Amino acid sequence: MNKKFFAALMVGAALATGMPSVSAAAVEPVGETTFLYMDKRVVWLTEDVSATDLHNGSLCLMDRNGNRMLTMRNIDDAKGGVGFAVREIRVEGDQGRRYWEILADVGAHGKNCGYWLIAEEQGTWFFMLTTESLASAGYTPQEWHLLKSGVVDGRFILTSSHEYMPEGAQFGYERQHAVDWQAELVWVPEARSFAIETIFPQG
Repeated sequence: MNKKFFAALMVGAALATGMPSVSAAAVEPVGETTFLYMDKRVVWLTEDVSATDLHNGSLCLMDRNGNRMLTMRNIDDAKGGVGFAVREIRVEGDQGRRYWEILADVGAHGKNCGYWLIAEEQGTWFFMLTTESLASAGYTPQEWHLLKSGVVDGRFILTSSHEYMPEGAQFGYERQHAVDWQAELVWVPEARSFAIETIFPQG
């Protein structure tokens, strides 16, 4: 699919996509996020398939026999100290597939070091989006960012920010965050895929 990326000044602005899509509200998290780090190493995505933190900077999907389906390696090549936030994503009206979003971070301040959106259909697992997909929409993964996602005003929004010390600040607790990239995740039903529509910065 030829993905198109568009910019707007703010989340509430209209996005002219020229691409058929359902309401962005159709993409939303399901249940709670599971954070894999230290002693918490495994979360079962289905009855037979788990996401397992290998404690080497990678997250692996494997079945009960130890067969591996997908491996997600952090982009910083960190060997340890990487955490993985895993949660299921629901796409309204899409039948026969299940989706999960995975974000990786490293270090005391939670620097993002990976993003994946994966799917399962009839026992087959595959990537829908990766960090490279976000980079194609203007995200700069090799720079220092916090990356979060969530529903904002009924739309599934990815928000990147970085830390800075305001003028005159002297202590760590005075750090502030500035948004440096924001995009909407939109479902395209005809292609059964996701488009990333850049909101900020305007390009």
